[in-house]
Amino acid sequence: MNDLKSIWGKRFYHYMREVQKYMQYIFTGHLAIVLVFAIGAVGYAYSEWLKEISTDFPAAILAAVVIGGALVFSAPVTLLKPADLVFFLPLEKHLPHYVKRALRWSLFSQIPLPIILYIVALPLLSTTNTASTTVLLWLVAFIVVLKWIFVETEFSVHFARSGQGIWRDRCVRFIIAASFIYLWLSPYLYFIVIPAIVLGVYTAYWYKQKEQKPFPYEHFIALEQNRMMRFYRFANYFTDVPHLKGAVSRRRWLSFFMQRPKFGETVSQSFLIKRTFIRTDDTFWLWVRLTVISMVGTYFISIPVAILILVGALAFASSLQLIYALRSSDEFRMDMLFPEPQVFREQAIRQVVRAVQWIQAGLVFIVGIIAFGLSPTVGLLLVVMVIVSEITIRSTKKK
Repeated sequence: MNDLKSIWGKRFYHYMREVQKYMQYIFTGHLAIVLVFAIGAVGYAYSEWLKEISTDFPAAILAAVVIGGALVFSAPVTLLKPADLVFFLPLEKHLPHYVKRALRWSLFSQIPLPIILYIVALPLLSTTNTASTTVLLWLVAFIVVLKWIFVETEFSVHFARSGQGIWRDRCVRFIIAASFIYLWLSPYLYFIVIPAIVLGVYTAYWYKQKEQKPFPYEHFIALEQNRMMRFYRFANYFTDVPHLKGAVSRRRWLSFFMQRPKFGETVSQSFLIKRTFIRTDDTFWLWVRLTVISMVGTYFISIPVAILILVGALAFASSLQLIYALRSSDEFRMDMLFPEPQVFREQAIRQVVRAVQWIQAGLVFIVGIIAFGLSPTVGLLLVVMVIVSEITIRSTKKK
């Protein structure tokens, strides 16, 4: 236990096992089919758009903004645990070995996203004749180097300020990264030395600030716990995560959906289920995200069949997840003091899910009218979402 290198290796092994345990429930055959259709539809729409794009399109600016935005999110993955606050103190002189491996894993785990965005941007950059092949090839190396520097810099900011001002730091690094990528793709290539010098000075400043502070164990432990909690919340959309800690918010702006109860007139289970859906963060934001994805896909995808498949799959996913989420509440509820037959609660769950799915279908229908006007495709969108949601609600059995 005196070797922090071996401690990192053991922690990394258990961490990968934990991630793999939930990934097998996330990436199932059903999700693979949805992803294949979604990626195929988006890819086809992208290729059709490239055929119509003009050579004066600001491809360099768009690529710089998108890739630069992906580069700046470089939170360190330390795998620290609460007990380390005590047990790592005698080993603190060996801590740099542990941190070195943590930052190396942070780089390898986060670099795929900007690389994928770069690959997606390549056809656009080639179609608009933005840069030569040599310039584009060198850009890959620059992206990797920028990511490595950003991982080190964000770690130094967390180290020196315990996370305070992290968004200011990300804004500064976004400007540097976007300027660097744009200048590299533009005719003003030699001006790239300006953001390079600024980045060097900025990184050196935070490295010096870090050297003057003791290691903030509590901050990095909290950062790691929050990171894992985000993963568990995501995994909870696909399977039950026993140690997940949920959160609730009042959401006063949705109070008009939650009318005051009236004695003798209010159906208690319906009253409770509505509040559970609106005030439970995981459940509510899951539905919001799927609804937004349906709306965005309807607006940007021009292939009717692809849109129908996408909105149908998302209507199925949101209906299924909402029903299971509303059923799985294990906390004490006031209705347990005066229990009603379980069938009343099941009916209330189905009614609430049916209502919110109608709202989802209505929002997608409005976006469809904006994108395509009053056409048969828009009406078919509404029909498909309603039918898929209703079939899912009726056929979903209790776990």
